Amino acid sequence: MSKLTVKENTSVEADSVIGQYRELVAQRYTASSVDDLDRLLSAPPYFASKKIDGELWFISVESSGIKLIAANKRLAEGDSAIHAAAKSLPVGTVLAGELHVPNKGGRERVGDVSASLAKGGTDLAFAAFDIIAHPEFSWQDAPFAKRLETLRSLLGSSEGSLSVVDVKEVSNAEGIRALYAETVEKSSAEGLIVRCPDGRILKVKPSFDLDLAIIGYTVQNTGSGDEVRSVLLALVDGETFVPVGTSGNAVQGFDRAALLKKLSGITTTSQYRHAASTGQLYQAVKPEVLIECKVLDIQPMDSQGKLIRKPELKFEGDSWILGPSRPAVTLINSVMVRLREDKADIASGARLAQLPENLIPAKTASSELKPSEVIRRQVWTKESKDKVDVRKLLVWKTNKESDPRFPAFVVHWTDYSSSRKAPLAREVKLAVNQKDAEAIAESLIEENVKKGWVEKV
Repeated sequence: MSKLTVKENTSVEADSVIGQYRELVAQRYTASSVDDLDRLLSAPPYFASKKIDGELWFISVESSGIKLIAANKRLAEGDSAIHAAAKSLPVGTVLAGELHVPNKGGRERVGDVSASLAKGGTDLAFAAFDIIAHPEFSWQDAPFAKRLETLRSLLGSSEGSLSVVDVKEVSNAEGIRALYAETVEKSSAEGLIVRCPDGRILKVKPSFDLDLAIIGYTVQNTGSGDEVRSVLLALVDGETFVPVGTSGNAVQGFDRAALLKKLSGITTTSQYRHAASTGQLYQAVKPEVLIECKVLDIQPMDSQGKLIRKPELKFEGDSWILGPSRPAVTLINSVMVRLREDKADIASGARLAQLPENLIPAKTASSELKPSEVIRRQVWTKESKDKVDVRKLLVWKTNKESDPRFPAFVVHWTDYSSSRKAPLAREVKLAVNQKDAEAIAESLIEENVKKGWVEKV
């Protein structure tokens, strides 16, 4: 079997159905603890499976061959064992699953996927958990029980490079708790995925206790006085603070009024602005208050499979200074527990290293980014009497498409005319591949370069 080669920002026949599935299903995931099951479960039966610690990828069986596609449109090409196993599937089949590196001695780790792909991906496996397209139906046309039955009939009980996630039908919360104890508490799996008949999907995971720096707050009035509505939270990496989410929930008995009194005395200015769901901006505070929160989930990627990025913040000269963005995480369902007044050192108390090892985001150094390259440059002029007008096209490849801060291609159009009130006009368009960039460039030329314009060589 050949090694896999990963291409960025690709387009395949199944783009539409994959995009729709990813967006709609991602909205149905609800983070849950074992204690929340009685409150969150709908009527039975439930379909429960181990949450494999891998990356969401898709297999699309197309007339042109087997496509292995990431949620963020990366395409892994090659004659791998996964591709070979998928050749028996009918054309038009699209599977959703976890791309992972199997670990028979313990839990899989999502970080192993990128490391494996960089080396050719020969040890990767694909565990399918849903069938989202089939020649006879789509995921929207059939309940999960039917999709699971079809998935099992297509892949059988295979345990190799392409398999079906082991799904168990459970009739009550007690059964889910027993499976959780066996799978998560005893075998150290990341969590359980529980599908309900109403379409909701619970992600049942152990909670995390984190100490976090409060860097902002909002206020609410309860009728009996003002109190803290929510706080803006950050973790610390060296001298840098990284915003990781907010919390508006608190354990019973938490004194929100006392917290407001403490925070209102340390307000400060900030270049960073963050708005609450109400539209209210968080009031920045000095990094002097540490709070313990119980966090149900920590996400390093968004629903499209892109790395979450947050700005770096530094507290200098009695103000927050906004820095560049960096890979980060978002805290899900964080609940305020207590102030950590027993810890005076905010930086060490709120350190990033509190996160589970597999979720600590690696900082991308700017020196690691490849330089951009101009792939097309054209200039036209038009002379009349004592003036010269200029129109210029630039197309460049950023070579940074793996970083979500950057597009793959940029098309820049410059229009200079000395007779206009605003002589210089610019237009910038982005493209995901060179074909689209060239099409945009040709369209700009056709629209703007008419009779009288001369191209300069």
